[in-house]
Amino acid sequence: MTPEERMATRTGHDSDQDIEIALMKAHIEQMQKDVSEIKASVSDLVDAWKSAGAFVAFVKTAAAVVLAVGVIIGAFKFGINPEGPK
Repeated sequence: MTPEERMATRTGHDSDQDIEIALMKAHIEQMQKDVSEIKASVSDLVDAWKSAGAFVAFVKTAAAVVLAVGVIIGAFKFGINPEGPK
């Protein structure tokens, strides 16, 4: 059946299908908008995750430096004499 013949023999059932198709298209467009919003949110979340990772790395490095300084101070205070034995 050609498209012209199909148009000539349209029934109420065809218009119901057209309505369903239009509703589906609207629903798909809404879903695309929702996905775009989610994409932006996920991008923000990834940026926050990266920032938190950098902060954790900084804190770990700072903790290692503080520990090293504490060990050096403790060693001088409780047992290492840089001037040699007395």
